[in-house]
Amino acid sequence: MDCSEAILEKPAVAYEFLFKSALAIPLSHYLVGLLLLCLVLLYNYLEFHFFQDLFTGFRGGPVFLTYNPSSEIYHGVVSKCRTLHGRYLATPWLSSPHFQTSFVNFFGRPPVFTYRRQMFHASDGGIFALDWLMHSDVAVSEAAFQNNHAMSKDDATPIVVMVPGLTSDSASPYMKHLVFYTAKQGWNVVVSNHRGLGGVSVTSDCFYNAGWTEDVREVITYLHQEYSAAPLFVVGTSIGANILVKYLGEEGENVPIAGAAAVCSPWDLLIGSRFICRRLIQKLYDRALTIGLQGYAQLHETRYSRLANWDGIKKSRSIRDFDTHATCLVGNYETVDTYYRRCSSSSFIGQVSVPLLCISALDDPVCTREAIPWDECRANKNVVLATTQHGGHLAFFEGLTGSGLWWVRAVNEFLAALLASPFMHTQKKAESLAPHSALTQSSIDQGPYLNVADGMVAAMVNERTDGAINETAEENKDHGQTNQIASGTENHPFTSGRKSNSAVDASQSSEDGVDSKGSGIVARCLYQLSRQNNKSVWLLAYIAIVSTWPLVGAALGFFFGRKLKRALPGKPPK
Repeated sequence: MDCSEAILEKPAVAYEFLFKSALAIPLSHYLVGLLLLCLVLLYNYLEFHFFQDLFTGFRGGPVFLTYNPSSEIYHGVVSKCRTLHGRYLATPWLSSPHFQTSFVNFFGRPPVFTYRRQMFHASDGGIFALDWLMHSDVAVSEAAFQNNHAMSKDDATPIVVMVPGLTSDSASPYMKHLVFYTAKQGWNVVVSNHRGLGGVSVTSDCFYNAGWTEDVREVITYLHQEYSAAPLFVVGTSIGANILVKYLGEEGENVPIAGAAAVCSPWDLLIGSRFICRRLIQKLYDRALTIGLQGYAQLHETRYSRLANWDGIKKSRSIRDFDTHATCLVGNYETVDTYYRRCSSSSFIGQVSVPLLCISALDDPVCTREAIPWDECRANKNVVLATTQHGGHLAFFEGLTGSGLWWVRAVNEFLAALLASPFMHTQKKAESLAPHSALTQSSIDQGPYLNVADGMVAAMVNERTDGAINETAEENKDHGQTNQIASGTENHPFTSGRKSNSAVDASQSSEDGVDSKGSGIVARCLYQLSRQNNKSVWLLAYIAIVSTWPLVGAALGFFFGRKLKRALPGKPPK
């Protein structure tokens, strides 16, 4: 054999030895290596920050505040808020924005309470629900709660108006966290549900969208005129935050609002529409939200099929598709980009004349940090922007048990500090004496409308005679509905010398089909699954499973590692 042949054979011999060495490694070692590789990829893909928190001693990250140096709102109000000047540490076992966002929608563990419903009749014929939680409802015993403490017109207790996010209503877990703990601070809280949500049908040709401010405007005008002694505050979340900031910018100083807070706003809808279809995991959120919008449209198919492109709505695969075939046609926008540009709140932040706290997480998987108007917030003396490194979308879980939401605590502390300060906004322009809206006594001709929350069901009816109410109760009974209809006008929190417009409290009892704690929990779980579109629920469940698999896999490997090692072949003898 000459030298050239020996050289040609050496690589083959080396690969042969390499192949034999690879076969000599136990299969269990390959499985462990593959598992570690998958964990590393998922750790980065799902944006985990557990080890980052671990290396910093679980101290959390600072809250970054953006404000005008001469801002009286910062120096006189925000500077006194310890939460905003502290640090935010995410719950360790939820150290991923996708974990947090999934958890707040499925396992948010919201407080259990009962709303008092008021039907609001808008000036254009539309009807939507105002769900109230009075401070007395959470500050007194259960027996006293049954007495339905009324709110008089001269009551000076502050009122906080909540504006939910896209396809969210007063029953959403994050909203119930905010409502309950705000009422617990001694304030009266009302959730202004969007049209067509909360169990109320659409009764006009107007649907809400990301820039629809008319409903908020009419509700705030009504509350200011009805309860003129009570300071008004407004909190908007997600799309509700975009609507709130746009409304404040449109009105300028002509708003009867003392202060406001906007949490996880999308800010620039055009940038957001491009961001949410950029990566695979964002596309999952896009698809889930689209299915939710399709479910909303299906509830009101009669009007959508007449006003929009129904076939296009059914075939929509993204929020942009839905806006093309539904929102633009109903709202008379030329193109989707035109709709996004006109309705983006970033264009209105400069005109806000009300003390406004804005909260956003930089790792928000739905509303990107790229859309945050940093310079506009810094230029406006009335705005303070608080950003955290982590938190997800409307989550911000904190504590080992994940029972609290950091942003709820921050908002409540800000509103309390603002109330105690001399910097609350007062309306500069004289109001017109004619109200924008009146709560009429006309009945809804497509009822009954149901509001289901925590296993408690109540028919949503306008004022009618006792006989008509009894007839409705009989009809519901004949149809197999276990609904308890609140009748009469006594003990209504909004009567104030006039007749009631709506049903009030939904009560939980054995008559509602919940006769034990166990069955009540099961009923609530079943309701949370059934109240959403099935496809949307399973898609979100898929996101949750994909997000939580690394922890599940690690746990399985820990508990069953020894058995697996015994079952698999060990190292070969030397």
